[in-house]
Amino acid sequence: MKKILSLTLCLFALPALADITLGGPGVPVGTVKTSGAPFKTTYNFPGGLYKFVFRGIEAKGATLGAPGSSGTNGNGGQFHLSATVRTDVGHEKLGTIEFRDVQDFNTAPLKNLFFEDGEITFKAPGDNPIAVSIEWAGQGNAHKPDGFFNVLGEEQKHPPVPVGWLTFAVGDYNLAAAGGRPPGTATIIRD
Repeated sequence: MKKILSLTLCLFALPALADITLGGPGVPVGTVKTSGAPFKTTYNFPGGLYKFVFRGIEAKGATLGAPGSSGTNGNGGQFHLSATVRTDVGHEKLGTIEFRDVQDFNTAPLKNLFFEDGEITFKAPGDNPIAVSIEWAGQGNAHKPDGFFNVLGEEQKHPPVPVGWLTFAVGDYNLAAAGGRPPGTATIIRD
């Protein structure tokens, strides 16, 4: 009875390998996935964005691997992950997170890569949003992966809130009827 119980516990303790979830700011959680490598997957933001800030990428996971050139269980080849953000006003690809082999991918702590200059900001030049897409890519050979690969940053779906000030000359003012215009200047500046 103990042998059956311990075998059952061992089977339940095995990791359930399924997909690598691909994420990013504004990407609905769990909607973009890949089931193996190599892969190249793109997400287009519906309706566009007014601003997208691209700071870096991060990845962690596990995979069963695949036979590599050395004939081992996936330890013969490297596994690479990269991300590209494309917009109407330009694009930027962030370098690659590299794993020495599938075993390195399985055992490594969270790996991340950031832009040396801090971040790349894409902004709509006017009152209309820009088209933005994220492309995740993985090179190497891995099957039944589990984990996540995220683009780090932030997105702004709505136009910025107007900011401004009112200036009036010193003096006394009377309320005017609806539609009337009191003297003075109003300035609204959009970021």
